[in-house]
Amino acid sequence: MKKSIVLIAFIFLFNMCTCDQGGSTNSPVIEVLDSHKITVKQFDDAYETAIESLSRTQNIEKKNLIDWISKDISEVPDQFKGLNQQFQKKNFYDNYRQMMMIKIVADKTNFTTRPDIKRILDQVTMQTISSLYIQEQVEKKLHITEKQIEAECGRLRKENAQFSAMDINRCMMIAKGFLKRRESEKIVPKVMERIKERISIKHNDKFDLDEYLKNAKGKKPAESPEKPKEETK
Repeated sequence: MKKSIVLIAFIFLFNMCTCDQGGSTNSPVIEVLDSHKITVKQFDDAYETAIESLSRTQNIEKKNLIDWISKDISEVPDQFKGLNQQFQKKNFYDNYRQMMMIKIVADKTNFTTRPDIKRILDQVTMQTISSLYIQEQVEKKLHITEKQIEAECGRLRKENAQFSAMDINRCMMIAKGFLKRRESEKIVPKVMERIKERISIKHNDKFDLDEYLKNAKGKKPAESPEKPKEETK
């Protein structure tokens, strides 16, 4: 859990390095990497965006995430200690700066223009948009009351001694997370139905999809005929 969340934080940092490198002209410049400026506004925006991104993709309430980041590491649950360290401003800046340097060199060596890399980036973008859109639509339909959260916390305390010894606020937070996950599972199919209603689908009657998928089962993917371009130095 801890490693996966920290890894996601690294991925967001790399993605954010693709943003406008100029930053605000009125914002103080921290340093310049080649011709790419890192301004205070750009860095602050990157920090806020990383928190927002993690909150959405990991289904963690933003206020709880900020609370874990702000606390002394000794007060943070074990699974979020890595996240706390990652989001200390100095650590975050060091990682952000390193990711930007990697991105600059990747661009210089034509790595990001290679067809195979562009296909991967396109697929990752599609997956990210899909995840964020579904999550936002589900959030709009979620209605969880304080009474429901209290009842769930009470149930958890009865069934598990670990919850009985837990601080009430933390128990309520975890209980809300459990409720959100359960309710989300019920809502997602309805959201998908609404999405399909907004799409016009035309099947190719001359193409037997079932036969194609059946024959493709178990076969190794064909190797790409494209060879990576020689990187410029």
